[in-house]
Amino acid sequence: MHIRSIPPEQQVATRWRNGGGSTREILRVGPEADFDWRFSLARVDRGGPFSTFRGYQRLSALIDGGPLTLQWPDGRELALAPRMKACAYAGDPPPQGLLEGEPALVCNLIARNGLDAQLLPRTLVGSMVFFDQAGVDWLLFLLSGEAELRFVEERHWLGRMHAQLLRGEGGSGRAVLEGGGEVLLARIGYPVGSDDYRQPAPG
Repeated sequence: MHIRSIPPEQQVATRWRNGGGSTREILRVGPEADFDWRFSLARVDRGGPFSTFRGYQRLSALIDGGPLTLQWPDGRELALAPRMKACAYAGDPPPQGLLEGEPALVCNLIARNGLDAQLLPRTLVGSMVFFDQAGVDWLLFLLSGEAELRFVEERHWLGRMHAQLLRGEGGSGRAVLEGGGEVLLARIGYPVGSDDYRQPAPG
């Protein structure tokens, strides 16, 4: 298993061109314009249209603020509720975000179609175990609290807004996350035989 630390100072925050919010990109895997998957936090200051991601799946979870409801032209609606619940939808056509109340903080996982992507918001009490599986990546993002990630002789401390990328290599080991707080987990499974498709971990 290959582990990469992503401290807060390496996470890039950019304002939206329409002025309606900002995005804090935690990790992007693959080329910038044609990425495989991306994990980020978005601050939605006002309602408006979401971006189009043709060929991708999206998973979102409300972290704070809101309420925030997604609306499509055909009348479909998806409320990002309750807090810390992952909601899945297609990257195209894009929805309109209806924000009521306070600005909303939203976790977003965007993954190319064909990947097995899961967004798993969790309360961390005690320990979590991550096995070294070939073709499976985990991203751990500590939303609050404090924790330690252990793998063989490695020790990685995590505070608020710290992240760790775990890239499975099919070994016999396992990583253990131990501590307390709230953690956002992204699990990405790659298709069998996709070694060329699965790019090396950045950094």
